[in-house]
This record gives sequence, C-alpha cells and structure tokens, in this order.
Amino acid sequence: MRRRLPLSLEVTLSLLSGVGSFVVVAVISTYLRDHVPTVHAPLLGVVLLAIVLVLARTVGIMYALPVGVAAVQAFDWYFLPPLRVLNDTSLIVLGLFISTATIVSTVATVATRRAVESERARGDLAGEQAALRRVATLVAAQAKPSEVFTAIADELAGLIGAEGTFVARHDDDTVTVAASYGLLTDEMPVDRRLALSADTSYLMRTAIESGEPIKRSGEPFRTGPFHDIIGRLGLGAAIATPVTVGGRQWGVIVAATTQPDFAPGTEARICDFMELAATAIANTQAEQQLRELAETQASLRRLALLIAQGEAPERVFTAVTAEVLRHFGGGHARLVRYELDGTVTLLAGDPWDGDALAATVRETGRAARVDDTLVGVPIHVNGRLWGMFVVGRGDQELPADTESRMTEYTDLVATAVADAQSRADLQSSRARIVAAADEARRRIERDLHDGAQQRLVALALRLRGLGMGVEGETRREVTDVAGDLMTVIDELRELSRGIHPAVLSDSGLRPALRALARRSPLPVEVEVRLDDRLPSAVEVGAYYVVSEMVTNAAKHSGASVVEVTVDVDDEVLRLVVRDDGAGGADPTRGTGLLGLKDRIEALGGTFDVRSPAGGGTTVTCRVPLTRH
Repeated sequence: MRRRLPLSLEVTLSLLSGVGSFVVVAVISTYLRDHVPTVHAPLLGVVLLAIVLVLARTVGIMYALPVGVAAVQAFDWYFLPPLRVLNDTSLIVLGLFISTATIVSTVATVATRRAVESERARGDLAGEQAALRRVATLVAAQAKPSEVFTAIADELAGLIGAEGTFVARHDDDTVTVAASYGLLTDEMPVDRRLALSADTSYLMRTAIESGEPIKRSGEPFRTGPFHDIIGRLGLGAAIATPVTVGGRQWGVIVAATTQPDFAPGTEARICDFMELAATAIANTQAEQQLRELAETQASLRRLALLIAQGEAPERVFTAVTAEVLRHFGGGHARLVRYELDGTVTLLAGDPWDGDALAATVRETGRAARVDDTLVGVPIHVNGRLWGMFVVGRGDQELPADTESRMTEYTDLVATAVADAQSRADLQSSRARIVAAADEARRRIERDLHDGAQQRLVALALRLRGLGMGVEGETRREVTDVAGDLMTVIDELRELSRGIHPAVLSDSGLRPALRALARRSPLPVEVEVRLDDRLPSAVEVGAYYVVSEMVTNAAKHSGASVVEVTVDVDDEVLRLVVRDDGAGGADPTRGTGLLGLKDRIEALGGTFDVRSPAGGGTTVTCRVPLTRH
C-alpha cells in the first residue's frame, strides 16, 4: 500500500508534475516537428494517453490529471498546426489550464480518498456486525459463558488483526481469565488469576482504573512484567480495554500482535466492538444466573424428595455432596461434620488430609482457600457451625468466585443437612429407646426365669412332698394347690416367652421363629434363609413383628395359615408375613401395628402393610444391616 502524504504536499507535487510534463512534452513535440516530419499526430496522442493512464494506475489521479492536461496543451502548442505564439496571453491561458487541472485533481483525490475510507468504514462496520451476530447467535442458543467469551476474544482478534486475545473478569484486586484465543491460549488459560498490581499487570490495572483503553509497544512493552511471555511469543504491542457491563466495571480484554504496533484507531475500534459485545456478556450472565437458579431449585427438589421418602441420613449426605460436586465442577467434593470433642467426621467423599483447612474454617467460621486448588465453606445449622463442604479440582485453580457461589448454595442446602441430621438424631434416639426397652424385657424375662419361676417350682415340689405325708381331705387340697401352682408356673413361663424368648438370645432368629410356630394355635409356615446371626436389635425387631402378626391372625382375621419368609439381599433384611384371613388391618386404628412400625423405623427400616378387605394381610419389612 502506498504511504499517504499530507494533502498540501501532494497538491504541490501534482502541480510540479504538471509543469514538468508540459516542458517535457513541449521539447519532444518541437523536436519531432522539426526533425521527424513523418510522425503522425494521432500516434503521438495515443502514446501520451497511454502514459497518462499508466500514471493514473500507479500514482493516482491527482498526478495523472495535471500531467495529462499539461501534455495536451504542450502537444497542441508545439506539434499541431497552426503554430502558436507563446505570448503573455498564452501563458495566462496555460496557467489557468494547469490551475484548473490541479484543483480538479485535488478534489478528485480527496473524494476518492473519502470514498475509500467510507468503503473501509462500511467494511469494518459490516465485519463488526457479522462478528456480533455470531456472538448473539451463541447467546440465543444458550451457549455456556465460556463459549461466548471465547467467541468474543476470537471475533475481536479477527477484526483488528491481533494474533492473541484474552478476556478476564475483574474481582477486587485480581482478574480471572474467562477466555483466551490464539497465541495467548496456553499462556492465559481459563481460570488463571492475575493480581492487579504495578509489578504484575500494568496494562490491565491502568485500563481498569482509568476506564480507558491503553496501549504499550516498543521497548517499554518488552521489558514489562510479562517480558518472558512477550519475548517467547515475539509480541510487539498490546492493548488493554476495560469492559463495562450494566454500568459497572466487569473486566478487561487484552489484544496482542506480533507487528511493531497496531494500526491507528485500533483502540477506538475495540471500544466500539466491546460496547456492543457487553450486551452479549450481560445477556450471557443473566442466562447463566437463570440456569444456576433452575439447577439449584432442581437440586433442592431432589434433596427434599430424599428426605420426604425417609431415606437414611447417610444417603442424604452423599446426595448433598454429589449436588455440590455437580454445581462446582469436576474434581472432588466432601462433606465433614465438626464433633463436640474437637474431631472431624467425614460423612461423604474420599478421605483426605484436610486438618489445616478444617481448623481454619472452624476457627473463623468463614470460607477458606488452600493454594487456590481447595476451598472449604462452612455449614451453619440452627445457628451453630455444623460442618463444611470441601471442593477441589486437583492441581487446577478454582475460580475466584467459588467461595461466594458455594456460600449461597450452602445456605440453601443447610436445611436439607439439618433435616437429615435431625432425622438421624431422632432415629438414634428411637433406637436407643427400643434397645433400652428390649434390654429391660430381657432382664425381666431373665429375672422371672431365674427368680420367680424357680421359686414357684420349688414351692410346688414342696407342696407335693407335703401332700404325700397326709391323708384324706387335706391331701386332696394340697394336691389341688400344687396343681394350681403348676398352672401359674406354665402361664408365667408363657408370659416370659412373650416378654423375651430365651431361645432368641441363645440361638438366633431361625430357632426362635420355629419355636413360635410350634406354639401357635394355627399353622405357621416358616422359611428362613440366613447364613449368619443378625444384629441383636434386628433379630428382636423381626421376632416381635412375626409374633404380633401371628397373634393377630389367630385372634382377629380367621386365617387358616400364616406364611413367614426371611432373607437377606444386599445387606438388607427382608421379612414378609402373610395370612389368608379377612384383611382390613389398618396401622392407624390400633397400637399393635403402629408399635411394630415404630420399632422397625427406629432400626432405620421400612414397615409396609397391605390388607385389602377379604384379601388377607401382608406385612413387608426391610431393615438395613450396615447400620447395626
């Protein structure tokens, strides 16, 4: 491209070229007229026209026009007959011709230049509009913010001819790279954090503080804080431009080139482009916030459903941790609880050596960060510090806003954690009450067996011995009393079995259920598929469910048979008691089934009753064994 000269200098050179061409053509025309009479005028005119066209093509109309006018005048004066007389009038006419040609050529040159600039401006505007349309298409398609930011960096590089660009969000005294393009992709990866200090980022800090674009080139640029990157990539200049979204400073965009400098006006072009691109950023952020809100609500619904279904607290804690991991990216997430004795319990996630982070969060009650790769956020339940979430990405840095985003989410899921913890505490309390009641029943059964029953048996034997030593009516009365006493002993023995059968403690669930079936007044079919003994609390709970259901079937349902099935699948005890009686059993209308339901749920299990009228009654219990 020909370098442009000042307009005044171009006019002067144009005038001089016209005068020079007049002299040259005059000399040539005079020589040809006097020495080469065979030269035809048309041929010489064509040659002159060709020369003018070549000049117009190579140096422009501003030079070709005065040269052409001067050449025609000289050709007319010194070659074509009749011969002219070069007097004052002729000189004035020639001067007017040359001045007119110069003015016309100047106007034509200015008009051409403005037309070229206007065409270039239209091309730049069309390029900007096309770039913005591509960015807007991504926003309309609900693309991820990272994709929109990358597109902005890419499109800006194409518009201004930059070999590398990156977009960074501003947060307090740091900026975090949101997207990068070209030569800067590896040097400025996404989520890299840069401190806004004079020693580390003069360009970005100055642009953000001043609110105006700033350019650096030459030696000051190459000796700046990023001189190693600049030297390695061969960069010659860079421009940092602040990005304003919604009336506030959002961040900064940096463009770099390997050329010695950018073209004049590049800063203004970047500002114009980013002023329009800011709308895309705002829409992207609004869309992202809506998506995050929808995801948060869906997450809370999933957790609320787990709690409503009565899932074990361990499953709720695992689900909460999985939701945190889903919200805050790949890597790992953990849920820990602070205990009263100062220790920390890992409730969900992989074990890790996080004593320092746990201690910092516990001491301050606020979020803490370790090496930009691990963040701990406190969980407050009912006004006290309950525990914390831990999120990390291995060796990758976490975004600068991780703490604030996690704190907002944690405040919402703290209710789910509190509900799960309350349910765990209630379940533990119920289990302790049931265990205490079972222990009391076991002690009563043992005291009856070892105490009252033994003394009553001894007393009955003494009475029988006394009856052998007397005769008549006295002997008969003593014998009757001894018989009544043995009846009381049998009733007491049966009562003690109902309180807590000794065979259950001594031999386990299978023998106890079979003994129960033998004593039942109606047939009981027992199928127990167990390889080992079950936890004591589970065996007692299962036994009393079968005992109560057999008693109900015998007394109320008119059943002809009771079927009992017990098995274990995937660490869960499954107990099914089924009869063919009248049905119509309702746990809400009696204390028997309701008590069994409370007992099973205290063990962390489920108690389901299906009893249609005339269709018999089926009770299904499932009790997890891993919790006992």
